[in-house]
Amino acid sequence: MAGKRIEFREDLHTSSDYLRMAIPLMVQRQIPPTPYNYALWYAHVQNAHPDLSKVLLEQFPSAGCYDPEKSESLFFEHIIKGYLPNSPDVQHLLVGMLAQLAQSVSKSAEGARDYGSTLKDAMEVLDLSIDQEQTQEVLGRLLAETVELEKRNKAFQEQLASASLEVERLRSELEETQLSARIDPLTKIANRRAFNDAILQSLSLPGAPTSLLLLDLDHFKRCNDTYGHPMGDRILQMFGSLLKGFESDTLFAARYGGEEFVVIINEGISAARRVAEDIRHKAAGVRIRRKNSQEVISAVTVSIGVVQAWSGESVESLIERADQALYRAKDLGRNRVVVNEDRAGSQAPDGS
Repeated sequence: MAGKRIEFREDLHTSSDYLRMAIPLMVQRQIPPTPYNYALWYAHVQNAHPDLSKVLLEQFPSAGCYDPEKSESLFFEHIIKGYLPNSPDVQHLLVGMLAQLAQSVSKSAEGARDYGSTLKDAMEVLDLSIDQEQTQEVLGRLLAETVELEKRNKAFQEQLASASLEVERLRSELEETQLSARIDPLTKIANRRAFNDAILQSLSLPGAPTSLLLLDLDHFKRCNDTYGHPMGDRILQMFGSLLKGFESDTLFAARYGGEEFVVIINEGISAARRVAEDIRHKAAGVRIRRKNSQEVISAVTVSIGVVQAWSGESVESLIERADQALYRAKDLGRNRVVVNEDRAGSQAPDGS
């Protein structure tokens, strides 16, 4: 697989210099100046793609060693692949589809040319001939060619329809892959990668407030040690489901890592505080029964730090202030909400 995408963005003067450098190298090796050959050697003289240069010189060190299949393979590997999705299966599927369509187009075009030639000959014969047998022969050949062209066009349309279905399936698979890469597999809510994108987008919204909740499940390690990791996973799944129930057009929830979660709210600090308290109360009211047992573990509690972004504040600063509020909630006894409201860093505890 090629590395970074190879691009050709030089101005006229620079590209002309590269032309004068690339062509002699191709001539020395008796390499025909086809578009893909020229693209390879142009990229080589750019001196910015060492992987391509290395393999190009290894494959074609001197005259008499040119192989068009090798050259086409290098063109696909180092240039075309840079513009395709980073999945080998997807790449091969796309290339196969393109090759299939190209073949169909070629057949269709060839059929059209043959038909045109037959039609031209027929018109000449019909114009000059009065022989009925010869006329019938020409008309029969013309009919046969018409049927054959219709078959080719039908086959081409089927190829297009098939390719359209493949493209749609591919698009759906790519969307699913992108979605799964942004979902935490255990809790089924957004993961940290998705959060990173969401918080940047929220902070970029003009005139809209951004509040952030940083949440941490209390005594989670103790729970794991006492009841085992499967129970810990169930608690994380439960809390993820609880947060998912709060999601809306203005609220985004994600698993930040371990037993930590984050919530982005596109509202001010007062609304964020109310949401945080609602989450805390609902979490404390959940009871989880151990599998194959009547034992119910103690209430799941959560500590929450709440902040509202300042104008122009960075993501790092916002998260740091939320983290400070969260640790303050832990220090005050857990199962509570602490709001960090001002630039002086004062924190106001809420909850029990």
